[in-house]
Amino acid sequence: MSNAINVIVSVILAIAGLVMDFVAYIDGLLARMMTAIGIPANVQTILLVIVAALLIVLAVRLFGRFLAALIVVLLVLLLISKIDPGLTVPQGHPPAWLHLPGQSPKPA
Repeated sequence: MSNAINVIVSVILAIAGLVMDFVAYIDGLLARMMTAIGIPANVQTILLVIVAALLIVLAVRLFGRFLAALIVVLLVLLLISKIDPGLTVPQGHPPAWLHLPGQSPKPA
C-alpha cells in the first residue's frame, strides 16, 4: 500500500518538476530576448511574471484532469491505509493463464 502511495506522490512531484522546469526555461529565454532588445529590468520582471502565470494556468489546464485523478487515487489509498493499516496485496501464485515477465511458462 505504501509503495503505491509513494509511486503516485513521485509521479505528481515529477509532473510538477517538469512544469516548473519548462516555466524556468521559457523565463530565461524571454529574459535574454528582452535584454537583447533593450527592455528595462523592471518591465522585464512584470512581463515575466505575467508569462509565468499564463504558463502555469496552461499547465494546469493540460494536466488538470490527470493530476486530479492522481490526487483522488492518492487520497483513496491514504484513506484505505488509515482504515486498515495492515492491508497488503496477497502474494499467492499467479494464475496459469497469466504470463509474467521473467517467469518460464509452467508445463500443463
